Amino acid sequence: MRIILAWLLFAAVTAQSYNYGGVDIDSLTRRQDPDAPIVVKALPQTRNGTTPLRLEIRQMKADRYKWDLFILSMSMFQDVSQDDPASWYKIAGIHGVPFEAWNGVEAAPGANQSGYCAHSSVLFPVWHRPYLALFEQELYRMANVIAGMFPNGTDRQTYIDAARDFRMPYWDWAMPPPEGESHFPDVFWNATISQWGPRGVQEIRNPLYSYRFHPKNATAMIWSPLRDWDETKRAPNISESETDPPSDNEKVNAALLSRLPEIQRRLYELLTSYKDFNSFGTKAWGATQNLSTADSIESVHDILHTDGGLGGHMTYVPLSSFDPLFLLHHAMTDRVVAIWQALNPYSWVTPMPAGENSFTTLKGEMQYSQSPLTPFFASLDGTFWNSDSARTTEAFGYTYADTDLTGKQKEDVRQDLQKKVSEWWGGSAAVGLQASMDIMMAGGISSTDYTTKWTIAVLVNMGAFPGPYTIYFYQGQLPTDCGEQNSHYVGGIPFAGNLMANPSNSVITAALPIESRLRERVIYGDLPSLSFKDVEYYLLERQKLQLCVMADFRRVVDPAQVSGLRVEIVRSSHKDDRDWFKIDTS
Repeated sequence: MRIILAWLLFAAVTAQSYNYGGVDIDSLTRRQDPDAPIVVKALPQTRNGTTPLRLEIRQMKADRYKWDLFILSMSMFQDVSQDDPASWYKIAGIHGVPFEAWNGVEAAPGANQSGYCAHSSVLFPVWHRPYLALFEQELYRMANVIAGMFPNGTDRQTYIDAARDFRMPYWDWAMPPPEGESHFPDVFWNATISQWGPRGVQEIRNPLYSYRFHPKNATAMIWSPLRDWDETKRAPNISESETDPPSDNEKVNAALLSRLPEIQRRLYELLTSYKDFNSFGTKAWGATQNLSTADSIESVHDILHTDGGLGGHMTYVPLSSFDPLFLLHHAMTDRVVAIWQALNPYSWVTPMPAGENSFTTLKGEMQYSQSPLTPFFASLDGTFWNSDSARTTEAFGYTYADTDLTGKQKEDVRQDLQKKVSEWWGGSAAVGLQASMDIMMAGGISSTDYTTKWTIAVLVNMGAFPGPYTIYFYQGQLPTDCGEQNSHYVGGIPFAGNLMANPSNSVITAALPIESRLRERVIYGDLPSLSFKDVEYYLLERQKLQLCVMADFRRVVDPAQVSGLRVEIVRSSHKDDRDWFKIDTS
């Protein structure tokens, strides 16, 4: 066994990217004019004039030719010199560290300890569109280069056809896995893979497993021990080695699978109850100041950062974009945004102040739909993309199967999505208890109760804690082990690692729907009714709602250490009536 493990470790260390046999890869990947600004453009349509689809990763894997091009182009992309502004390293670095100017777009005075990404900002959902499109256009360029390198004429033409419509995939982290498969797809798990290419099958480094720095830049990575690692890690086993801990993707899989019901409940609420773009899009408290809409796609997306990294690079937002998982996670996040837009076509960005610094924006600066999405140029004349110009995915030459308008009317797509959202994510939300009229008429529940929402709303200061932490909620009693999912468990709300050099004290929010749990308690006779008075007494006295805080995935901290922590139970209805009561966090 030791010999086998040693061999696997040796293979992982010695494996390289795909070998094209003496071909000068640098010359193939180099831009024609390296001194010209990099412009994010729309990729070409198909031959019949339709917009190519971004596919779910398992669906793409079923298409051998597109899958080969994806893996080969990812491998080639990650092998480009880190000095090249179009390299994986430089483009990943736009998001956070190394806090350097890219594409000649300089920092705002006092903002040079942040990346360009607009977090806690109304620009958050759409800023990632040109960012992912930049990754995608480089992958597209390389896929088309690689397709032309296959020596066999028939193979070459098949790959050229596949490359023409190539778009990067997304991973649907909100759906249960197919039977017999892991939730976190196994294509991310192995350090090396056997890959077919122009020179046959080769054993190569898996470009979905990690990004290997070449060279490592400990100064740029800033935080120990991550700055000492040669590659990105997920759930690093530091007890085995602090300088080069192995990734534990099985642990990531278990963590994300355990979160799936909460993710589905939250997405269902966001896509059925949130009608304002600002409140849907950003966790910044200034977006709404309305406790009944305290959640956001930004807060839900944080779950994948915390539990997709479990102490590795994904966990810490300024480092996360180097991990290949970031790309597929954010493509899924963009898909959710596109679905919300199709459901709410007339709601859009309204002005609000930035909740924190970015590389080009200071906290408090007003942001609008025409605010530049820096550092992404839309043309060589220096015009930046903005939320208005990036409002549709088609502006960048891609779409998703669920939002594709080819041969369809917008209203038909909207109505179809309403059904799909209920089918996909409604089972873990309140709709899952509406199936039976007998249940609906159980004592204490009236038909109007099914239009009433009950939510745990959490407010904290953005700089409340230096690293990742999760607030876990229980009824009745706290477990010995914070985070244990026992019969008292209600849910958990993760907050991604901040580690900012200049953390903001802006208030951010997240929320956890609990109406299905409360209705269940009524059905089983534990809660007399869903009246405000009964629920308040139930959660404050009879089956007291309590919380514990787990920091850095391994230590319990006093909730009082979480700056600005405030927890409210909110009741809201279709009539826009709202009531709330406070949960003790001391």
